[in-house]
Amino acid sequence: MNRLKREKSEYLLQHSNNPVDWFPWCNEAFEKAKKEDKPIFLSIGYSSCHWCHVMEKESFENDETAKLLNENFISIKVDREERPDIDSLYMYSVQMINGNGGWPASIFMDFQGRPFFAGTYFPPKDHHNIPAFNTILSKIIDLYKNHRKSIDENINLVFENLSGHFSHDKNIVKINNSNLYSLIEAQIKQSFDFNNGGFGDFPKFPETSKLFALMLLEKKYNNQYGNKLLSTTLKSMINGGIFDQLGGGFSRYSTDKKWLVPHFEKMLYDNGLLLSTISKACKLNHQQLYIDTIKKLVDFLNNEMKNSNNLFYSSQDADSGGVEGSYYTWSYEELDNQLEKADFNFIKNYWNITKNGDLDGKNILNINEKNQTKSNNLEKIKNQLISIRNRREKPNTDKKIITSWNSLVISGLCDSYNLTKNQNHINQAIKTANSILDNLSKNNSLYHTQNNNKGFLEDYSYFTKSLFDLYNSSQISKWLILACKFNSITLEKFWDTEKKLFFDNELNDELIIRTHNLFDPMIPNSAAIASINCYMAYKYTSKKQYLDIATTSLNTASELLSKHPLEVPNWFNLYYLINEENIEIFISGDRKNNFYNQAKEYIQGKFLPASILVSQEENDFINNLPISLGRSNDKKTKVYICKNYVCDLPIDNINDLMMKL
Repeated sequence: MNRLKREKSEYLLQHSNNPVDWFPWCNEAFEKAKKEDKPIFLSIGYSSCHWCHVMEKESFENDETAKLLNENFISIKVDREERPDIDSLYMYSVQMINGNGGWPASIFMDFQGRPFFAGTYFPPKDHHNIPAFNTILSKIIDLYKNHRKSIDENINLVFENLSGHFSHDKNIVKINNSNLYSLIEAQIKQSFDFNNGGFGDFPKFPETSKLFALMLLEKKYNNQYGNKLLSTTLKSMINGGIFDQLGGGFSRYSTDKKWLVPHFEKMLYDNGLLLSTISKACKLNHQQLYIDTIKKLVDFLNNEMKNSNNLFYSSQDADSGGVEGSYYTWSYEELDNQLEKADFNFIKNYWNITKNGDLDGKNILNINEKNQTKSNNLEKIKNQLISIRNRREKPNTDKKIITSWNSLVISGLCDSYNLTKNQNHINQAIKTANSILDNLSKNNSLYHTQNNNKGFLEDYSYFTKSLFDLYNSSQISKWLILACKFNSITLEKFWDTEKKLFFDNELNDELIIRTHNLFDPMIPNSAAIASINCYMAYKYTSKKQYLDIATTSLNTASELLSKHPLEVPNWFNLYYLINEENIEIFISGDRKNNFYNQAKEYIQGKFLPASILVSQEENDFINNLPISLGRSNDKKTKVYICKNYVCDLPIDNINDLMMKL
């Protein structure tokens, strides 16, 4: 019996009609495996995963394969977006056994949840040195029945390696400041693609945390080197096929090094992070291209990803009609037939349209940076093509609401507001934050999704950061009070005072190992963000326990940071915040004063990563902050600036402020 029909996850429901007797992750499945002495087959994926859909059609909808699974295995299906804790643990086992990871993840394990074999996608027939899925199943059935000793040996070996990887014992290394900066610069030069932007060859991901490291280096040295690398990357991405030139929104990654042919799924977290990245990059190097892209990105989020509760959906599929990218690509003939001759001749050059196309004979719209011709009809052409595209079968939108990813969008909207002063952006950020509090929070606990009552470190750390960002943008004390509150809750739930580190999940016995991670994957490392939040709480409140946790947590990552800083960019960010010039700014006096608004807008428009901004407010919390003491009685608006714990005389006009910052 397939038990997924009772689930709420869109990904699990997509598999609810498979002939496989799927279980969700539950005690019943593990008890059944123990009672019947069967291995467990764990399949992990997500709804917008192209190869997850392929493996479903080829294997999980196949009666012969289902018979093999149902008779010999207990099969469990997990949505990685709902259970990042399960995914984190077992993805490492896939990487360890298989040599690389990805989704769908296919793990074979015993009734205790200890893996002995793992892989990713398996085809229905042997293909490119990948064995057929049924061949794998038959081999495991034979080993489990006739060679159990070899299975047990593998279980012990894998579990030992898993335990070692998630070990709590970390070497503490004293970091040399100049060596660290020299090393990260060398690693950037070694891995950066100076022709196309981004890091590595292909596939190529946005890797926004690394891009932020470039901004920190630019801020430190002010030599235009970081700006040059940022501009190369963002310009290539914005003009490339990875960015939807008609509807806005970035795809998850590019399959080539030129950002031309994307894997077409659009993830909420990428677009929230890129909204932040582009907004901050524009502060360092103002470009109209960045401003235009911010508008398109926010329009995409509002028009296609937002629900009636002001929360944002998790993703859009790569496929429509069973074909990847078919919604976004165009044949030469279709464009020629649909557009007026002059318009078609223009876009041939503007969007690099050819008869051969870019993917399976179809064209992916991407801007020809060498194009010199202009057309007043470009918006008309785009609207015409959007109208045509809207008649096609649309990719499915996974309407799952994820707290951590929505928090990234809140931060992105705050960053875009700081730059553009578009009031709609901060209003939307506030609505989304309130909606998380109303719909995804109860009794001081956050829920990762509305489908379960679990919350993870990424939810608490990202949401807390978004609250700090909301205060910085709005200067409304409610958000700072909540940020400090959720920072404390994060510590209660995830900080281990004995082991001196942040765990990914709350203490329970549901998983074989309680995981913690230090590396930055495609989203920021949760422990690093939680540590940055502690440092920010210290900056506002001067409570030393928060600084102690931030520095202790940084020590846990010190060995990695000293050897591979580019692979742990958010720990590098924390190091920068603690060690580089820090700025504290307080605005006193009347908020209705013209100089107050001028000063706030100017300060928020500057890239000041190691700073806090506090405005006078009739509020005990604000009045009791160390930065407010002795400054709350000013009738006239003044700006107090302290750099590295040394304060200047107050400033009362915009010209002097611009000279100072």
